[in-house]
Amino acid sequence: MTTSGNTTRDQVAWLARRAAWGLRPGQLDELEALGTDAVIDLLLDPSASGVAAEVSPWADLVYDPEQGAQREQGVDALGRWMTRLVETDRPFEHAMAWFWHDHFAVSYAVVNYLPVLLAHLDLLRESALGDFRRLIRDVSTDAAMLIFLDGTTSTGEAPNENYGRELLELYTMGIGNYTEDDVQAAAVALTGWVVARRRGYEVFFAPPRHDPTPQTFLGRPGVSGVDAVVDAAVEHPATPGFIAGKLARHFLGPADTVAVNTLAASFADADLAVAPLARAVLEAGLDGAGAPQVTAPVPWLISVLKATGSSLPSRGVLGLLRGMGQIPGNPPNVGGFPGEQTWLASSATAGRFTAANVVARTTPDGAPVLEAAAARDYDTLADLLLRPAGFSDATLAALDDLSHSAAPRRGEAVLAVALASPDVLIR
Repeated sequence: MTTSGNTTRDQVAWLARRAAWGLRPGQLDELEALGTDAVIDLLLDPSASGVAAEVSPWADLVYDPEQGAQREQGVDALGRWMTRLVETDRPFEHAMAWFWHDHFAVSYAVVNYLPVLLAHLDLLRESALGDFRRLIRDVSTDAAMLIFLDGTTSTGEAPNENYGRELLELYTMGIGNYTEDDVQAAAVALTGWVVARRRGYEVFFAPPRHDPTPQTFLGRPGVSGVDAVVDAAVEHPATPGFIAGKLARHFLGPADTVAVNTLAASFADADLAVAPLARAVLEAGLDGAGAPQVTAPVPWLISVLKATGSSLPSRGVLGLLRGMGQIPGNPPNVGGFPGEQTWLASSATAGRFTAANVVARTTPDGAPVLEAAAARDYDTLADLLLRPAGFSDATLAALDDLSHSAAPRRGEAVLAVALASPDVLIR
């Protein structure tokens, strides 16, 4: 089942696949009883339903700067993140934070200081469904972003264009809506921000490093300073459509122009508040907008860990993700993680089958998915994997071919193949 379907169960399962990255056994029944409108409310505003706020996964992490400890702490921190994604009762906040992680694409490999990266990721989660203008303003002077795009080296005498360019091309309005003069003007106007590494990576504005000369930016005269740059960028007529289109593609797959234009208008009408836009995107999906999507490795692994109850050590989880080609905290370039075709390539496919076997092998005895697989109750197994309409004929044939499997536990081979199947990969 790859579309939202017609029944309440189908639609709730679709929401769970796209917006919650899976469910634990029994949750589909609970959410079906609530109905789709209530499920969307719960996803967007869990606090209103009494779900407790979350502290940072790294709240108690004490960073050890010793070189030998840094790698282990990095593994531990990213493992904590993945554990939180499995255990959270606020999954859509994290799904949206992942969208922004891909959008801004700050990489640990470039930042190279774990507390700064973790503070950046916390900012994205805490602001995930808030005000877009505020998010852009906060990211513009975030230590991780200043390091990532060389804002720390930008001075009035030698303004660096990297952040100004990506602010326009990737973060707000997209190619074709600005000029090189705008990039240069943004670079000048944004100078003066410093990350003091010897003061715990404190960020502050240093007037001697700033060029206060008023710039003409995106047609606005007199622009100087980060607030004026951000205001001009987010208020540009192309920005609502660019962000709405990107969010729609992320959660829905390809969406037609009419749908994106409608979403952009609602985003603009809400003064660029993200939560109403996210609601409109999910409701559009339930109404049939978008298309089937290939699930990237991180959401795929989180969803199968939820379904199976498998528990893996941090290093094991990150090893599986590395084998599939997607490392959290390390987008490969400023454009973010690669597109869907990458996850269908032979290396990613081989990595997914390896991961499926590991997850099946570590699924605890008595887990509902393992019992359904052992009983060859494919309808129940599909439902537990959030495919209420059942598996495709091709997947059923592949599962039937395992009748003489030599797996050490009954059902383990069936479960592994089901987890790696196109039915579960395509959401």
